[in-house]
Amino acid sequence: MGSESRGPLRLLRETHEERVITALRTQGPLTRAQLAEQTGLSRATLSSIVQTLLARQMVTERGAAEEAVAGTPGAVRRSGAGVRGRPVSVLTLNPGGGLAVGMDLGHRRVQVTIANVAHEIVASDGIACAERTSWARRVQLAIDLVDELTARHEISLIGLAGLGVGIVGPVAPELSVRSARGPSPGRSGLVRGALAERFGVRVSVDNNTRLAALAEATWGAGAGVESVLYLRLSYGVGGGLVLGGRLLAGAGGAAGELGHISVDRDGPRCSCGGRGCLELYLANLVDEYGGFDSLSPHAITTIATRTGEVLAAACNAVNPEVVVVGGELTAAGEHLFRPLRKALREYTHTQVHRTLRVTQAQLGYDAAARGGIALVLTNPPEEAEWRRTSCS
Repeated sequence: MGSESRGPLRLLRETHEERVITALRTQGPLTRAQLAEQTGLSRATLSSIVQTLLARQMVTERGAAEEAVAGTPGAVRRSGAGVRGRPVSVLTLNPGGGLAVGMDLGHRRVQVTIANVAHEIVASDGIACAERTSWARRVQLAIDLVDELTARHEISLIGLAGLGVGIVGPVAPELSVRSARGPSPGRSGLVRGALAERFGVRVSVDNNTRLAALAEATWGAGAGVESVLYLRLSYGVGGGLVLGGRLLAGAGGAAGELGHISVDRDGPRCSCGGRGCLELYLANLVDEYGGFDSLSPHAITTIATRTGEVLAAACNAVNPEVVVVGGELTAAGEHLFRPLRKALREYTHTQVHRTLRVTQAQLGYDAAARGGIALVLTNPPEEAEWRRTSCS
């Protein structure tokens, strides 16, 4: 009778532990109050679970000031550091519990970033490449960067949990393979297969702009927020939607293609098949002026208004808490954001813009690579496997 009664209780406790571990793995460093909110556990239950995980060295606790040194500024901002009263401490997964590698195989640059499960960046670097560089060559450049970074920083990849890779264009929602046999066709299949064969771990591939959205929701301007809509205004225009820490890919892997919403139905034909798409409209205008730095104030206002209209349509559909805008055009500052916010207010439902915050992206050139890391951490290996390797 005693052993039967302990069975369900033990299972319940393990379920509670997994909630805490999952929250820390996907969200990064959190205070106890934030953990309670994320997991739905009572203070008493959470306190007991945390003490157990601390004793097992699966979780560590430290002050917010230490988090700033560790390179997780989003956590410091979320933790409430600076509030009067007792200093706030944050909980993280044990940094020795494993590593994740993020890669961005972009148009003009290959970026590699390595982090541990506590969301601490331990190494990062990139190399320029030509737009015509083959995908096989881009993959090799990324592999070479991993080798260089691990040697330079004396990093062991024995505890590698997985690789998250950003590539250009739509990516079908076939998120991972464990071997190079029978890869899916096209660039995503080539990338998955080559990297899985080289590193022997799960490889997750997604669109690099969507991964930048996930990175901003994890480390950047959308950290600690449940719903984040991201838009990148660059030589290409794309976006991403993060709900509850999860990146929305869509049925065909094309979610977040905000650049292909029409702003001129009678405009020129776009490569996507539509007419007058925002991406094409922006590209033509930038070409006309000879670059982003040469855009006139009137041109920036026009782009901002059209962009605001596109964002308004998306916001009316998904009602996000935060809109994060990144890309080269954001260097225009309030010359861009003032008319963009005005258009959003004009074209969104009152219930939508009343709770909406628009802000500039915080992360830089490594955003998509960081998003690859977040992709690994939000799609972890089996919990039992993680438990076995995290404290070995």
